[in-house]
Amino acid sequence: MLSALTLPGPLLAQPVDCDAYARDYADAHVSGDPTDLKVVDRAMEGAVAGGAWRGQSGARRGAVAGGALGVLDTLGNDPAGWRGLYDLAYRLCRNSQSPAAHRPSTLGDPSYRPATQRPQRAVPPFPAPPAAPRQPDN
Repeated sequence: MLSALTLPGPLLAQPVDCDAYARDYADAHVSGDPTDLKVVDRAMEGAVAGGAWRGQSGARRGAVAGGALGVLDTLGNDPAGWRGLYDLAYRLCRNSQSPAAHRPSTLGDPSYRPATQRPQRAVPPFPAPPAAPRQPDN
């Protein structure tokens, strides 16, 4: 019986340490290279891929897209970028643990009935259509 209490499960879930989660997320976007060579590498890769796809104009667009992705990959190298990533991950973590984010256990339960129902107003019947004029008997 005691082993059932030690098994992890949804009822025994531990809250997540949002600070550690956010630090890990922000640290994952820190490059070990202090220079911006990763941005240049991604821009060159994008230029090659874009050039193979659409020629000279594709190479130009590929270089811009590749460079932008390189910047996003190394966003954690800048202190303000790291703080932004940390704040984003921390808020997501805290919001996911909020009781407002959880669905009620009765959702989809066919035996669930709301406690009270609003009284329904009676809809008056439609008025009868006008009577057709009588036709004379011939």
